[in-house]
Amino acid sequence: MEKSIPSSQSRRRQCWECHRRRLVCDFSLPGCHKCYAAGVECPGYDEKKPLKWVTPGEVTSRPRKKTIQQTTTKQHVSEDRSDTQAEAWSLSVPRDRLVTECGEIVEAAYYYNTCVIPEYTCLLQLAENPFITAFPMESLPAIPPPIHCTLVSLALSHRFHRLLPQNSRSDLRDIEAKHYQHRGQAIRYLKEEIGRPDKCRTDKTLGGVMMLLFSDSRQSTSPNWRHHFTGALELITLRGGVEKLLHSAPHLKAVLLIGVISNTTSPPSDHIPLGSDIRSIDMISQMYGDGFFPVLLCPPALLANIIRINHLRLQAFLHPTIESEGKALELLGRITAFSPEQWAMSCGAPEKGIILGHVYRSAVILYCILSMQSLSVLPRMAQLRTMREAHTEELFTYLKLACGAPGIKKCMLWPLVVAGVCAQGDLAMQHFVDRQLSALGTDVGTPLPLLATVVFRNFWESKSRTWDGCFERPYCFVV
Repeated sequence: MEKSIPSSQSRRRQCWECHRRRLVCDFSLPGCHKCYAAGVECPGYDEKKPLKWVTPGEVTSRPRKKTIQQTTTKQHVSEDRSDTQAEAWSLSVPRDRLVTECGEIVEAAYYYNTCVIPEYTCLLQLAENPFITAFPMESLPAIPPPIHCTLVSLALSHRFHRLLPQNSRSDLRDIEAKHYQHRGQAIRYLKEEIGRPDKCRTDKTLGGVMMLLFSDSRQSTSPNWRHHFTGALELITLRGGVEKLLHSAPHLKAVLLIGVISNTTSPPSDHIPLGSDIRSIDMISQMYGDGFFPVLLCPPALLANIIRINHLRLQAFLHPTIESEGKALELLGRITAFSPEQWAMSCGAPEKGIILGHVYRSAVILYCILSMQSLSVLPRMAQLRTMREAHTEELFTYLKLACGAPGIKKCMLWPLVVAGVCAQGDLAMQHFVDRQLSALGTDVGTPLPLLATVVFRNFWESKSRTWDGCFERPYCFVV
């Protein structure tokens, strides 16, 4: 039962939101009904107004009026601003919750720096990675409102999916509602900016649109994610094309990687052209080099072969020829010749490099065989069946090692997807894949691995044994 504050304290204990709106507060706990009816979070009845993120130099907190002393000295004003500004910077935000109001971007950045990034820093043992870095707190005041809201939405979504396995959705409805609230606000901001001739073509506006599109793809389980990607490519084309933009904005190489990996889990009829274009190999080799993308620890040579497989799948679907089988066998030989041990010597942690090399070599070989047999490019002969069985066993052996390694286990989504196709008819393998994908959804804070579990459960029940039989619809499992 809600309680009311005694009338003797009512004037002193009026909530700050009602005080700001000049309304008569009803003094209910834990929050007043006036705030609830207005759809805002009641800031409470503390003696000091809750801290808010504001532009440098503005006052963020002051006592109630009864304690304020009048002063006209500029020195005192300067000291007051300095103290409150320092107080806002040193604000310690609890790790287990996210709040709204003007301080939400501060807490979202804090959440990323303290709860997300530390779980990936162990990957720096493998190689330098510019993506694994803390969010620069000093840049927060310069973040445009649309990106501000999108970042907060991402943090809330990540937290929601982290907590979901141990809580019911009703227990987390506040976090989920705030996530959609900030996402909606980002859309409203962008709609306003796109409608203004002086802002619609600026880098800030286009950057806000791109971030919203890709964050939506990460958080959504809808098969319509391709529309988001197509829209992003149209924007990139208007700014001079992919290659030009990747040189001026290297962080957008994620666009290429999303296209490449998403094509592996889509039928050829739904391929994104960029992800199946041989020219993408040169662009990725320039931007990707010998390093890693945080969630795709694939050796660059094998990543190039994934693009070649995508290209061959698309060509075999659009223009089938008798030459396709020879090209597929040649490509399969090139992948098989890759040496995990030799490649691992270039890694900062060779023992982990060997695991990754074997995981991805087996996964790419299996992707090549299964996808090409689905299109009848490769025959179902005994030699390929033996190769498939051997690499299925190798994939599961090294996947178990990878899924037990800190940091690396968070980056095993695509190999687990390949393993899920190969697990058809093997209950032990199916149980392993299902368990790892379910755990991965919690680890990375996204619903995409859980979507994969649903796809595979339906696939295993169907008794289909083809790659395209599993991915009859386009799926985006990149995180």
